[in-house]
Amino acid sequence: MSNSGGTERSDATATGRRWRAGAVSGLVAGAVMGLVLHGALGLMPTIGALVGVETALVGWLVHLVNSTVFGGLFVAVFDRPFFAELRGDVGGCLSLGVVHSALLGVVTGGLLLPTAIAIAGATSLPVPTLPVPGLTASFEFGVVIAVAHLAYGFVLGRVFAAFTLVDGAVDWLPVDPANR
Repeated sequence: MSNSGGTERSDATATGRRWRAGAVSGLVAGAVMGLVLHGALGLMPTIGALVGVETALVGWLVHLVNSTVFGGLFVAVFDRPFFAELRGDVGGCLSLGVVHSALLGVVTGGLLLPTAIAIAGATSLPVPTLPVPGLTASFEFGVVIAVAHLAYGFVLGRVFAAFTLVDGAVDWLPVDPANR
């Protein structure tokens, strides 16, 4: 009798676990990123406006759904043999999370957001400026967006590691490494 069926089943189980971990990690990371965006810039109503409803609740819903999808994208991109060694420890997962979020920041901020603004018929992003309007406002906006993406990547990588690595478990997550 061949044991390949058991190996295939365990590979499928591990793959499914990584996909679930990516989605949950994206959701948790999105909540942290949203706190930065909303706390510093009050951006959630603006995010909601991109889908036609300018409220904080809709902005949060859109942001968290996107964050969860981007957590799945993290797995789609980095669940490859080439990245296996990096995915094998917490530091590697953190690195992959930060790289992923930096790339997302470039794509979403440089392509998707301007496209959404153009489709909505706006000429610029209606964001409130931080305490110093004018010349430094764009710089401050960029810094907050960069910090928010960095927070997303760091939390994404850390939570993903906690759910997928026995050595990566963290005390504040209700996960039993032996049952993963």
